[in-house]
Order: sequence, then C-alpha cells, then structure tokens
Amino acid sequence: MARRTAAAPIATAVPRDTDLPIATGTVRLTDDPDGSTTVWVNDVPSSSMRADPEVLDFEYMRHFAAAIRAWGPPERMLALHVGAGVCTMARHLSHAYPDSRHIAVDVDATLPELARSWWDLPRSPQLRVRAQDGLAAVAERHDDSLDLILRDAFACDATPPTLADEAWWGHARRVLRPGGLVVANVKTVPGHATHRPDALAARSVFPGVVAVGEGAVLKGRRRGNAVLVAGDSVDVAALRRYAASAPLPTSVTPDWPS
Repeated sequence: MARRTAAAPIATAVPRDTDLPIATGTVRLTDDPDGSTTVWVNDVPSSSMRADPEVLDFEYMRHFAAAIRAWGPPERMLALHVGAGVCTMARHLSHAYPDSRHIAVDVDATLPELARSWWDLPRSPQLRVRAQDGLAAVAERHDDSLDLILRDAFACDATPPTLADEAWWGHARRVLRPGGLVVANVKTVPGHATHRPDALAARSVFPGVVAVGEGAVLKGRRRGNAVLVAGDSVDVAALRRYAASAPLPTSVTPDWPS
C-alpha cells in the first residue's frame, strides 16, 4: 500500500461546534480526543476526517473497505461514490489503490467544495467531485462503465427512496462491468422495515447479496447501520474472516433480511 507524506492539518480555519450553511442545511465540525474530526450534517454524524488516510473511524466504512478487499478490485478500477459528503471513502480508496479513479457526486453543491478546502483530497483525474442527484448519477451512465459503486446517501438519517428501489438497483447493475460490485450503507430501525425494500430490490437484480453489520442490528433489535454487498458473486468466506477479527462484533448474513 502506498504511503503519503504527512497530511495537511484538517480545516484549521473552520470554527468547531459551529453550524455552517450548506445547500441542504448545515454542517458542523467537532474534534474528538482520538485526533479525528467528526462531520455533522443537519445534526447527524455523517463522516469522520483524520490525517492518516489509512484509518477509517466509522464502522460501516470499515465494512465498505473490507468488502472491496474481499472482492479484489481491478488495478485501474473506476468507482462512483453516490453521496460524496467530505469524500472520506474516496480519499481512503485513492490511497489504498493508487491507480484507481473516483467520481464522487452529492446532491449538496456546497459540502464537497468545502471539503476540498478542509483537507488533502486527491485532485482530478484521480478524484472528480460534482453536484448531482444520486439517481441521475447512475441512470445517465453508459452500460458497463463502472467497476464499483458506493452508496452512502441520506436525507437526515434515511436513504432517499429513489436511491433504494428496483429502478436504482437496476441501473446500478446495468452500468457495472462484469464482476463489478455495489456496497451500500443502509439504516435500520427496530420496529420498522424501511431497510427491507432496499435489500429486496438489490436481490431482484444481483445474484449475490450479503449484509455485514452488528448482529443485533441485522436482527432488528438495535438501531444502526448495515452494509449491503451486491454483485455477481460475493466472497462470503472472506467477509466472515474479516468479521471474526473486526474491532467490534460483526456478523455476515447472506439471506438478510430473513
């Protein structure tokens, strides 16, 4: 894995614990004792920034990275990030796979541009960032034009329905090259089945769909995030090896939701 030189400080000119206006509401930065900076969008913890691009603070992002490692990406993969945020995953993957290329889209036109000034994001052509709706981002692409899609888009703390139905998943399948992969962040809430249509839509177009997350979350006993991993085939054994050594209790469920 390639290593960068020391990263630039993170958003040194931005006041902490202060709401800043963006196109879809507000963003706020808070510094944590472990050296990371949490990004809050409309009062919801959206992402984390830290100097070392190898370190991912959010559990679901570690699941994303593990799923991509288990998949074994092509050397010059092209990835689409639906829900750019501050481009934490795009920065991490650009570092982990130096020959990869990334397109990050976000419905908020302001936040990704702020992120460019906050920390050391890769420049174009390795990382291209633009304001675009997440459905249009996949619907307008040519067939067989991407290797990887990462979906991490929320309105407050729920995935917009237009990014979680059969139409979105169908476009995702269409634009992936053979052997491509989708990883998607899914919110689960006990007593609500809002995640179920999303997972069933993925299963309607991909033969291999696996959920990764905390066992209590996958069983609907606790609020949290699950990661859907979808493709022509998914290496369940590799994901279970990752789960066995993950910092937090992690389960891998091929038939979620059962």
